[in-house]
Amino acid sequence: MSFKLKVYADVKNTEDPEKVKISITNIFPDINIEENKEVIIGYSEDESVLSRFIELIYSDAIRDSVNMILKEGTQELKISFLMNKQAAFAGRVNLSKLSPLGSIKVKIYVDNPYEFIDKIAPKTI
Repeated sequence: MSFKLKVYADVKNTEDPEKVKISITNIFPDINIEENKEVIIGYSEDESVLSRFIELIYSDAIRDSVNMILKEGTQELKISFLMNKQAAFAGRVNLSKLSPLGSIKVKIYVDNPYEFIDKIAPKTI
């Protein structure tokens, strides 16, 4: 199965780029990071980069809501969703709509998105 993850977050004028980077690496510790003053971009083609994300959604018992949100964000071979930047800085997964303080944008490209979502975030009910 092919896999590609792309994560990016804009760095606002009032933000420390290092803290934005920490927000991303708290959820995806093994991601490759490219950064500049305006945006932090992470990418990986290794599915294991999701291990911390999966661990957090299990420990916070939010698999059902994550499953639903990821499926809502699926188009063809791409899964798109937003994460709250402040929650990620604290090491928590909070999938959100656009935040006034900015979001982390996540895109996952896989061959069979619905099957993949059920594998990483299986429903409990």
